[in-house]
Amino acid sequence: MPETWQLAGAQLLQAYARHELSPVEVADEAFKRIERLNPRLRAYLALNEDQARAEAKLAEQRWLSPGEKPLLCGVPVSVKDTIEMAGLPTTYGSLAFRDNLQPDSEIVRRLRRAGAIILGKTNTPEFALLGETRNRLGEPGTNPWDVTRTCGGSSGGAGAAVAAGLGPLAIGTDSGGSVRVPAAYCGIFGLKPTYQRIPSVQVWRASPNRSHNGPLTRTVRDAALMMQALAAPDPRDAGSLGLPPVQDWLAFAAGSIRGARVAVSHNFGHTPVPDHEVLGALDQTARLLESLGCKLFQADPPSLEPKDVLEPGVWAYSGDHYAAVEGMIPGFWEKHADDLTDYIRPVYDAGRRALAWQYRRILGRNQAYLNQMREWFRDYDFLLSPVAGIAPKLDRVPDRVEGERDFGFMVAFNIAQNPAASVPAGFHSSGVPLAVQVVGRLGDDLGVLRVAAALEAARPWGSRWPELAH
Repeated sequence: MPETWQLAGAQLLQAYARHELSPVEVADEAFKRIERLNPRLRAYLALNEDQARAEAKLAEQRWLSPGEKPLLCGVPVSVKDTIEMAGLPTTYGSLAFRDNLQPDSEIVRRLRRAGAIILGKTNTPEFALLGETRNRLGEPGTNPWDVTRTCGGSSGGAGAAVAAGLGPLAIGTDSGGSVRVPAAYCGIFGLKPTYQRIPSVQVWRASPNRSHNGPLTRTVRDAALMMQALAAPDPRDAGSLGLPPVQDWLAFAAGSIRGARVAVSHNFGHTPVPDHEVLGALDQTARLLESLGCKLFQADPPSLEPKDVLEPGVWAYSGDHYAAVEGMIPGFWEKHADDLTDYIRPVYDAGRRALAWQYRRILGRNQAYLNQMREWFRDYDFLLSPVAGIAPKLDRVPDRVEGERDFGFMVAFNIAQNPAASVPAGFHSSGVPLAVQVVGRLGDDLGVLRVAAALEAARPWGSRWPELAH
């Protein structure tokens, strides 16, 4: 039988309903595990211990009383430290904001209404702009499967926490792979929903039109539960309006993937090929989908050209990022340039010089690409591809080619706004997890969950834990 810390969120809800477990003891165990393992993982930046224990007691009372319960009543969850939450600093991974206190974002408000126990804020690279979790607030985040490797980024702390049993649910953000990379590296499930399925109503927003809020969980059902709690439009976020409504996210369990048309791409026709074992896992997954009745096609999605630069040395979205901090701290560069990490300083310096007319060309390209991807998906229901390579060692110094490889399979679907998931696909010979990416048509989040659930049923991954977790 699994131990309490190994139970998924849906399993905890069943145990509460049968009065076999109490939210109080679940929260107690979670904080004991965090105390023991977080010094090695650096998954959490701040803990919400006092308030979480009060929330657990309230949840316990609710489960002992008659009546309907909130959707996530008593289930522990963590919040990425780029999402504001009252009572704890929201640092965005930066020394410049180490004492930043803000009211609850809409995501946190929805978690509270759903009855979740918020354990704390998870670690992230500075301003969520790195494929590993490294900042000036402390030591880098590590991978539960091998602490000499990275947990990924930018939702790296969230991925490590779920993978090590430091809470079953986590919410992260993804503007170029930041949910999918940590999920892949840490061997869990990560969903980047259709753009703004989960609205962004908060103070800091550095990646408009590209950043998706999404769950990291051990099971597909837990991700659907989080979507049920969080995915609803908000008039304060125009991007969340007009999406086809999903009334029941647990409906992913109904229906079949038999007959689905699945495009399979090894390298998108241009992206550097990952480790051959990653491609082996991809081919094995393709054969599995074929055995489940899917129709497979070898096809590459449209290429996103030109590259995301306004001019040499100026990243296309540097102005967005600088605007976000300048709006919170006027004169930010003069006050905080020395606080910035080596990888952020040139981005924010360039952001002060980014030209609007050049940026408009990028926005026009992005809209054209969204339409091009929508047209491409008329011939296919889903795309199966790699996510990334395996989790790199912490002491590596990434170069440009590695960077293109690490995110080359993901960025396109932030621009095109499609739902995409990182799905566990076994293990590398080095012992770290492998994963594949499942991408759906714009708006078809349920379809992506359905494909992932079919893979999960055929080769379950939820009971596999890193040795460190025990």
